[in-house]
Amino acid sequence: MTEPILRVENLSITYTVGAGEFQAVSDVSLEIYPGRVIGIVGETGCGKSTLAQAIPRLMPEPPASIGSGRIIFRGTDLVKVPKRKMPMVRGTGIGMIFQEPLNSLNPAYRVFDQIVEAIQIRHYREIGVVKSFQGGDVPFDYSKRPTTTVGSALTRSIVPGGAAEEAVKDRIRTRSDYRKEVLEYLRLVRINDPETIIDLYPHELSGGMRQRIMIAMALSEKPSLLIADEPTSALDVTIQAQVLTLMKDLIDEVHASILFISHDLGVIAETADEVGVMYAGRIIEYGPVDEVFRSPRHPYTKMLLAAAPRTYKSDGPLRSIPGNVPNLSRPPSGCRFHPRCPIARPICKGDAPPLAPVDPQGPDLTIGPHRSACYFAEEVPGLP
Repeated sequence: MTEPILRVENLSITYTVGAGEFQAVSDVSLEIYPGRVIGIVGETGCGKSTLAQAIPRLMPEPPASIGSGRIIFRGTDLVKVPKRKMPMVRGTGIGMIFQEPLNSLNPAYRVFDQIVEAIQIRHYREIGVVKSFQGGDVPFDYSKRPTTTVGSALTRSIVPGGAAEEAVKDRIRTRSDYRKEVLEYLRLVRINDPETIIDLYPHELSGGMRQRIMIAMALSEKPSLLIADEPTSALDVTIQAQVLTLMKDLIDEVHASILFISHDLGVIAETADEVGVMYAGRIIEYGPVDEVFRSPRHPYTKMLLAAAPRTYKSDGPLRSIPGNVPNLSRPPSGCRFHPRCPIARPICKGDAPPLAPVDPQGPDLTIGPHRSACYFAEEVPGLP
């Protein structure tokens, strides 16, 4: 069996706010294998984005803190990596596409300058002058001629001082060389007239175009894991469809593993191979996306799918899930969904049910069987 590129084991994340604290992520475990797309779906506040930001350690620490668990990326536990060394992991290791590109792009720099910085960092890694995040610095071999001309604070923060100065002085690659490479990535994300777009500022681009620039930046560093945190939620329906089509095409072209975060069930159904359903900080169902959506085995998943808008108005009024999302500073005991669950029983208020297989064979042994955190998973198909 192929080893997973990322393994999250029993991860719990706590936020301290004022005099109190709440657990945004509780005992979450998942695995991402090479070339697979994992979707995480759930309503607002369930912990999806916190999980996405915790993997590359982008969450604010403090007020956030990892209470327990491990994040194993390519054999290294990122929880143990000092925060100051995490920039050496991001980029060529883990790339990120955020929800609102206008907040992620620097308004003072043109498209070329922002993408070329990502390419420059990748080049430093390829020639072996980047500090090792596993401990110590990679010795700089001066027989290897550096390939970059552009210096930046971020680049200097991950490259040994002397090596950075030597590399910045080296003029083997010209601005014209960089421009050609940036244009290649703009064409990769299906941008029309890239020769014009490359010289524009973020505020001169549409929302969909800015999101394509973010995707191009992420791909230019050639990461092995790409995390997309609701990349289409800020876009209108037409542009959303174009970006989703683009991402599906790129999945086949770049062969990266992708963690796709969304509250939109349709988006996950279109893009993911497997899906994890989150509720109140926990993954309560996990499995192949077709099987989970066709035959859900947790009451929350079943009710969430039933509440999704239908195509025609004649389908009747929108259905809703009774009750409210629990306060994570005082979560219910046992199964956190039991106050809203139509089949809850006294046992559900005791110990939290484990995420256990409902189909021990499973359709794909590389991703494991369909699993549900419900004591009465066999009764879920009979719910209306």
